[in-house]
Amino acid sequence: MSRWIIFAGITAMLVTGYFAIFFERGEGLLRSVRFIPAKLQVQVETALRGSGAEWAQVEMDGQKAILSGLAPSEADREDAIVAARHAAGPGGTWWGGITKVEAGQIKLAAPKKPYEWRAILGAGRRVSLEGCVPGQRFRRALVAEARKLFPGGVEDQMAVAGGQPTGDWLDAATVSLQQLARLQSGEARVEDTVVKVLGQSPDASVHATILEALQNVKRPYEGQAEMSLANNADLPPPDEAPAPALTSQPPVQRLAAADCQKLVDEAMRSNIIRFESGSATLSSSGLKVLETMTQTAMACSTLKLKISGHTDGTDRETAATDLSRKRANAAAKYLKDKGVEAGRIALVAAGSSQPDPDAAADETSLNRRVEFSVVP
Repeated sequence: MSRWIIFAGITAMLVTGYFAIFFERGEGLLRSVRFIPAKLQVQVETALRGSGAEWAQVEMDGQKAILSGLAPSEADREDAIVAARHAAGPGGTWWGGITKVEAGQIKLAAPKKPYEWRAILGAGRRVSLEGCVPGQRFRRALVAEARKLFPGGVEDQMAVAGGQPTGDWLDAATVSLQQLARLQSGEARVEDTVVKVLGQSPDASVHATILEALQNVKRPYEGQAEMSLANNADLPPPDEAPAPALTSQPPVQRLAAADCQKLVDEAMRSNIIRFESGSATLSSSGLKVLETMTQTAMACSTLKLKISGHTDGTDRETAATDLSRKRANAAAKYLKDKGVEAGRIALVAAGSSQPDPDAAADETSLNRRVEFSVVP
């Protein structure tokens, strides 16, 4: 009998101690079920707002949270589930937290197509972030990275939406943002699986660094660049007289062989200029190709280029050799006017003798071209 008395006494002490520990401000934490859901409702709603899931609603069934709403993306749906699950501590029946989260009533918004994001560098090194991001955690990560890279401030105009390509979208966007920080002006874009950097780089070394970074973006993403080098000459203030003209050109920054090869490889990816039928007039897209070739030639002092002019062989381009020479000359003149020495340029008037190997019989436009190659 004494054993039972001792056991009952110990049990009473434990129960009394338990209730003493879990009692605060006159309200027992081991409350009846009818008091638990109201407090959990507030805690879950607060957690959802804190995670950026303002779109989500919650109803409590005891200690079970039932979520509903229209999630902008799958990532935001998963983030809302995690936020609700941990809204009141570790959860579980004894601790008065969330025992289960049901998300079957959450719907997903229609995905965005095409899926586009961009960062635009503005005055004072301020950057504006625009377009779509796959979730709030992606948004927070990009804003944090931008604040480290751009001292002028960050303007967040991004919207959460699903539809991003498979693969590491955040890494692709971060790489483009980091390259934008190296430019003097420009913008970075992620357009579906294409990572683009556009603008003006301060020198050829930075130019080559950006190209290398874009070549190494993770698949399925691919990098592209449309950049020019900054003019190193400083303009005098408006109230000062201009300095006397120099008798020689200012020195051009030259690249090491490895960096030069990177520039050449990138330039050769888009080394063809197209023409309208019967014309030798350069188009706007052709001028972009020529600008790239000019910057490459100026940065690589030993580079020699062969410019080959071609025609399509149709009746309208009967003066084949003469027209192909005019097209090659138009490209060569642009390079020479920009400072590339004539001795580093070789011209070939191929006429219609070398059709584009990728052109079908009815694709004559592919043969109306000027093509660049490197002379060993």
